[in-house]
Amino acid sequence: MTEKEELSEEVFCLNIELNALANQLIRKSSERWVPGFLFERTEHSHIDRYKLACQFTAGKKVLDVACGAGKGSNMMALEGLATSVYGVDIESDTIRYAKWRYRADNVIFETGNAQALGIVNEFDMAVSFETIEHLPDYREFLNSVKKSLKPGGLFLVSTPISPLPLDIQPGNPYHVQEWGFTNFQAVIKEFFDIEKIFVQLYPVAGAPENTDLKRRVINKIRTKILGPYAITLNNNSWPIDSFSRIEEYKSQYTVTELGILQQGYQIVLARVQSK
Repeated sequence: MTEKEELSEEVFCLNIELNALANQLIRKSSERWVPGFLFERTEHSHIDRYKLACQFTAGKKVLDVACGAGKGSNMMALEGLATSVYGVDIESDTIRYAKWRYRADNVIFETGNAQALGIVNEFDMAVSFETIEHLPDYREFLNSVKKSLKPGGLFLVSTPISPLPLDIQPGNPYHVQEWGFTNFQAVIKEFFDIEKIFVQLYPVAGAPENTDLKRRVINKIRTKILGPYAITLNNNSWPIDSFSRIEEYKSQYTVTELGILQQGYQIVLARVQSK
């Protein structure tokens, strides 16, 4: 690549980053993770999910579905010691960005449709974070991922925990649907065997344990409207703690509180049945 071409790619990436910053600061909206250009709380959540993935990627050929800007793919390749990582995203500009900002010898980025990957028995592991809730045909997506994996292959997938069994009109305008805690697992079980379940929960808006249910519900509504970065507006509001925490789910929370009093994501580790 010539110096002029390198400069062109750098300018292209800077434009992506400036637009991401504008989305956060001016438009107050963003569904695309551009590392370093999201609020710290969101950045932390994304990185922690990929750190979890890195615990399973060593020596594996990994597929990263909806890889976005590519940092997670790069993490799994370098920190997670994957043999190789193939990052796929539907947006060509995002893939161009990933190829420049997060290139590595054992990472390949390509444009592709998550619902029609067209890959058969190639990967040891697939990862897809915050993707399935965006897709109109999520079963086609799960079938496509399953086909891409070798027998016995692993699939690590995350999605928000909805307070409803199935929410077809989520508050997030980018989401087609969201699932309750056990309902999402039922969907995954149609295609995979579940091995572990993790939860990535945010503190309950700093509310103390003795806070009455009415005020917790009010706070949930406030967070839903203002977003996860809502700040304390007066002395009667609760400060919101900054970061989420990933932990394996071992019934430490009741199913009925997940998605309501305990807000965040579930991350499911599943496996293709060996033939």
